[in-house]
Amino acid sequence: MKTTKYLSKNNNSRSQRLGILALTGLALASACGLFKGGTHPGSNSRPAGLVPTTTSSSAFSDTTNQSQLSGNITYGIDVNQFDSDIGPQKVPQVLQMIRQAGARAVRIGASWATTEPSPGVFNWTGVDKLLSTANTDGLVVLYELGNEPAWDALGGNVNAPPSDCASPSASCSSVITYVSNLIAHAKTEGLNYLIVRNEPQNFNKNWVGGTAAAYAHFQQVVYQTAHQASPTIKVLNGGTEAVSASLAKLRNQIQPQTAYMKQVQGFASELYSNPIWCDSLDVLDVHVGDHGPVYSPQIVDASEAALQACNGGKHVPVWVTEVGYPSLASLQASHVYQVELGGNYQGDRTGQARYLTDTFNALAKDPNVIGINWTFMIDPNLNNTVPAGATYNQTFSAGMGAGLAYASYKEKAAYQAFQLASRGGS
Repeated sequence: MKTTKYLSKNNNSRSQRLGILALTGLALASACGLFKGGTHPGSNSRPAGLVPTTTSSSAFSDTTNQSQLSGNITYGIDVNQFDSDIGPQKVPQVLQMIRQAGARAVRIGASWATTEPSPGVFNWTGVDKLLSTANTDGLVVLYELGNEPAWDALGGNVNAPPSDCASPSASCSSVITYVSNLIAHAKTEGLNYLIVRNEPQNFNKNWVGGTAAAYAHFQQVVYQTAHQASPTIKVLNGGTEAVSASLAKLRNQIQPQTAYMKQVQGFASELYSNPIWCDSLDVLDVHVGDHGPVYSPQIVDASEAALQACNGGKHVPVWVTEVGYPSLASLQASHVYQVELGGNYQGDRTGQARYLTDTFNALAKDPNVIGINWTFMIDPNLNNTVPAGATYNQTFSAGMGAGLAYASYKEKAAYQAFQLASRGGS
């Protein structure tokens, strides 16, 4: 997927915020359109118009669910430390803000290229600093593996598969070496969760030139290697979802699928029907994006059902690592949000806060869910002024206004809403 140049930032492993829901045969691809991965080539706008919902904008009206909200769900926030408004030097400040928000987890990654600048030569400075800072703040780290270094990349393209892990029968020796050394080094520092390559169904950005079968093998290699290094570690997939049949039906009514979307659906369907992939994750990582309190739990449940159909009925807990919605009134007024969300979440910062409250509340009631993360902590764009001529899809894809705080680090109303959610407040 193509990131719009005037909105994008440092395009590293953590910057690939896809905004596509990759689907199984239960459903079809539907653009989330909020996060950084951008739009697929040739797309000029987000699909228009989903049916109105009757969501409530009240904050935690179901008092019977308070213990679950605060007790059984781990709340987290995502950070891209390579954004130009953060940078590694500001990570301690950002993690402190996350902890003060009441979060117990952070989804973040270091640079594989920096950590292993040449084959078998490791520099753990960045990893150690990251984990040490997170430990100081009492945060569980959902560590993103990220893209491989250029020396290991197929054709020198770090967005492609590793050169020795690009087929279902490849040795993946470089992956085994890196993962085994990473886990062995960092497990005593509290590295307990590892997220494999982000959103591979975005094969034009995150898995360029690779196949679903090769990615399934890649997932299996990471899973087996990580568990050999630490039997207690939990391995997540990189955020591949199924969507409910009702949402799929609505999407079909909006517009016919493009050829690209059909390929996306086929890629995800192949993963969800491949036992090698289905049996190689401890926690199912689901990205619900900006689909709100009605459709987000449906996405979770459809994903769990698809996984169980593939793995012989084994229940795997779900961590929703991407939930987000902009604080910009101009974006909230889009036709898509008016129809899909029933027009309930306008009012710039207050609308974003209500959206967070209602969507977190709905997801926390889902018995499959063990964790929920908001994306992002800090707005990923220094300037939230929508450029003249920019499409909604471009601005959604760039994550404009999606943070709990501005690029100036001034907190928004959604930050306080997160605090209430994490503490079971109302």
